[in-house]
Amino acid sequence: MARLSVEYYFLSQYVSAMETPFRHVIHGRGNHTLRALTEHLDLLTSDPGRFDESRFRRQLALFTWTLQGAANALNGDVWSIHHTRTYTH
Repeated sequence: MARLSVEYYFLSQYVSAMETPFRHVIHGRGNHTLRALTEHLDLLTSDPGRFDESRFRRQLALFTWTLQGAANALNGDVWSIHHTRTYTH
């Protein structure tokens, strides 16, 4: 059951299922996929004038959040940070 839950989280939650039926970030099609992100990143070396930093930041953030959801589904809240030290002033 955990595997199906993880696979579900590889479907981008940040694009419409109606407009983008292939929402999978690795096997899907569209601006939300890992392929689109890496192709855009390649523009930095091949055609720097076409690279859009704000678009790249958005792609990276959405992809990262999608991976975070899959990781959390696999093994609980893996991105939660628990501080063991108490800082006093």
